[in-house]
Amino acid sequence: MRFDLKQDLSLIVISLVLGIFFWAVATEAEDPTVEQPYSLSVPVEVQGVPAGMTAYGVETVKAKLVLRAPESVWGILQAEDIRAFVDLSKASPGLLTLPVEVEVRRKPVQVVQSSPQNVTLTLEPMADLDISTTVVLEGSPALGFVARTPTFVPRTVTVSGPQSLVSQVVRSLITVPITDQRQDVEGDFAPVPLDVTGNPISYVQMIPKTVTVKVPVEQLGNIRDMAVRVLVAGQPATGYRLGRIEVQPPAVTVLGRRDVVQEAADAGYLETEPVMLENARESFTATVALQIPEGLSVLVEPQVQVSVRIEPVESRLTVQARPELIGVGPGLTATVSPESIQLVLSGPFTAVEQLDPTQIYVRLDLTGSGEGEYTLVPSLTLPDNSIRVVSILPQSSFKVKLERPTTRKE
Repeated sequence: MRFDLKQDLSLIVISLVLGIFFWAVATEAEDPTVEQPYSLSVPVEVQGVPAGMTAYGVETVKAKLVLRAPESVWGILQAEDIRAFVDLSKASPGLLTLPVEVEVRRKPVQVVQSSPQNVTLTLEPMADLDISTTVVLEGSPALGFVARTPTFVPRTVTVSGPQSLVSQVVRSLITVPITDQRQDVEGDFAPVPLDVTGNPISYVQMIPKTVTVKVPVEQLGNIRDMAVRVLVAGQPATGYRLGRIEVQPPAVTVLGRRDVVQEAADAGYLETEPVMLENARESFTATVALQIPEGLSVLVEPQVQVSVRIEPVESRLTVQARPELIGVGPGLTATVSPESIQLVLSGPFTAVEQLDPTQIYVRLDLTGSGEGEYTLVPSLTLPDNSIRVVSILPQSSFKVKLERPTTRKE
């Protein structure tokens, strides 16, 4: 038998190609390849920056990608698997336009399209510069207070970044808001690098990033903030009591001679004219004048709004009641246990005092009930909605037995 080596090799190659083809078809059927946009934008990084140099201009650039990968890989693809970058290892200083390279660590993902394909950035030498810091106060303290000269450390900071931008910085500025402050303002604030026209410079960093500033805020000697104390006179009506008292504003600013202001400050408060409570039955709001010592005056208005809450005094009462049966069928007799209950009632003092126990109804509805034993919860009717039932003694339900009387035979 003769063997044709050429023919045999051809058959082997064809078999191998067909095997690979059918394997690929089977694999594609089980895990199809999907081409689609990647849901996240990938930040463009800069790598390979030469020593002593810095690059800027792509800090906010993000790449949008279209990828091709098996469906199973899409389900596990993470943001950290993808990296977009610009390589500066062979770049020269100046304004550059370079391609954006995309690297996908998860295999077998393919990058079909990326946008943008190129980015423009600047590469130039690094520079450092020490500059002085200025603190500016924004706003004004509360009335009667004054802000003194701020202190801060360190008094100079270092600007670091691209040489051309660092050279434009002439000072750093810290703005501290003090609007309506009544006490010292202290904290860490970020200095802003400014050019000669007062505009901020981007792409540089400040070392340190924050400066500790303290702004003393002092109260003027002849002006003080005084708390307001509300005076009341009389008593609410019988059955009512005084609840919460609120005053607006709770403090006022007074102005006067230093000795008079100091004497008032030692007392700690200003009193209102008396608020009359005599026979009050309802909450109310009143405009009340302040009692101002001679030699003092109140800035803004010498009167306040006082809100007085009047509350009813709670009282309790225990009454005994017998249940009333409703809807007992014809020919049936009812036996109820217990025969009566005690109701512990609570409500406003006057309502409880005027309560007529005969107007309290305890009803058991037996409509449609035949012979048998039942456990029923009564319906309660009280003559005043402000009165409520606190508890029922000895229990809150009744046992009712319905039966027909037996007839004796003669």
